[in-house]
Amino acid sequence: MKRIEEIDALRGFALFGIIMTHMSAGFVASLTPPQYAGFNFKLPIDSVSLQIIENLFLGKFYAIFSMLFGLSFYLILDSKKESSPWRFAWRLVLLFLIGYLHHIHYRGDFLTVYAVFGMILIPMRKLPNRLILVIGIFLALNGPTNLMKTISLFQPPAEVSQATASGPNPVELAMSYYQLILDGEYQKLLVSNSTIGFINKYDYLKFSGRLWIIPGLFLLGLWIGRKKWHENIDKIPLRKLTLVTAIIGIPLVLLNYYFSTPAHSEPVRLLASIAKDASNIFIPLLYIALVIQLYQSKRTHRFVRSLIPVGKMGLSTYVIQSAFGIFIFYGYGLGLLLKLPCTAALGLGLLFFLVQILFSNWWFSKYKYGPLEWLWRSGTNGKWQPFKKNKEA
Repeated sequence: MKRIEEIDALRGFALFGIIMTHMSAGFVASLTPPQYAGFNFKLPIDSVSLQIIENLFLGKFYAIFSMLFGLSFYLILDSKKESSPWRFAWRLVLLFLIGYLHHIHYRGDFLTVYAVFGMILIPMRKLPNRLILVIGIFLALNGPTNLMKTISLFQPPAEVSQATASGPNPVELAMSYYQLILDGEYQKLLVSNSTIGFINKYDYLKFSGRLWIIPGLFLLGLWIGRKKWHENIDKIPLRKLTLVTAIIGIPLVLLNYYFSTPAHSEPVRLLASIAKDASNIFIPLLYIALVIQLYQSKRTHRFVRSLIPVGKMGLSTYVIQSAFGIFIFYGYGLGLLLKLPCTAALGLGLLFFLVQILFSNWWFSKYKYGPLEWLWRSGTNGKWQPFKKNKEA
């Protein structure tokens, strides 16, 4: 199957946004204890950097990555009648195992999440296109969470039971986790991430709505594949898509920015939350349209093409980014979590991503697959795949 360069470039672009988002948060992936609030705010410019990440990065780039995952599902399984769903399920099991090793080192891992939610796509591929689109939009907009929040506005506040009040304190758990990171307790971190870490991940998925949003984005990616948009990129009205998504998406971002503060009433904050969820669809579509236009432009084509190798080895790129972040921030690395300003962390993230671009371009001059992609493909096929490129070719 011939690879589509624009898809690899978009995946590389998404990985740029992902590392920047994680660097701004110190690669912690946890609730910040009150005593460490604003730990990455040390310079006046940090407030600007944090606002940029919060409003233009957070939730946007993983949305692109998630839609591309759904599109990949279509390319691997849904578009081929002879493809075995069991083989794809096995592929996801292997992804979960890779993700598990990643998760016990970095609690913010999303490979295990993708592996679990990816299983949902197998039975749902039987649904008609229109139903997939409707369900995908409802879930991607965090429909279930926002519906429950809306209903709760008309109900009296529930009393907190003694059992609930005596449960684990999230702030204490976060403080304990931060301390492990700061002290560089490697073995204890592995144990924490492999136990309470999975509970924290589920709580975050539920709290943030990504429990619904990620499957929704998968379905939208599947729908895009079925519509053959990836095969007819030249026919997509990119300028119109850019204009429409900007006109809708930018006001949604501003709406959330101005009305999500505690100073506003609960109904207003709910409206801001809904606007944020919607912006996490329209802004990624805006980014996608812009990147493809830059790819098609003679002036910027070469620059965007440099993202292709990074996206082509997306799994390896993502895991290597985590290794870099852990080395920078955790106690058993440089231990800079409470010392590095947000803006400086973002600068390091950008610099490292540029290194990844150079590395991936060099890598594919010698090898056919990224290292983890080769391992994943070999495990899926049940035999070692050719790794090095044929010199004669």
